[in-house]
Amino acid sequence: MRVGFSILKEIKDKRADISGQVYGLKDVEFERMIKLLEKQGYIERILRVGDRFSLKPARLLEKGERFLMEHVELADEYPDSMEKLKEWIRADRAKE
Repeated sequence: MRVGFSILKEIKDKRADISGQVYGLKDVEFERMIKLLEKQGYIERILRVGDRFSLKPARLLEKGERFLMEHVELADEYPDSMEKLKEWIRADRAKE
């Protein structure tokens, strides 16, 4: 859940230069997550050219905004820097 939360937060904050590497994910895994968020109605306007995509024009839909509000406790502990993001994501995986 933290990966999805973080992607939505970064898109909302207009920091769409994120990638799978930031989260410790393979590119394929990251792309699957983006497609899932789009398919489930959390985000829109993903720019696709061939097999590449960009999140710069992406924006949250109402469902994505609602998800961020419903999980505000994650925002309170969200890391200040991208370097700490992998560790924060791992905490979610440790709970599984």
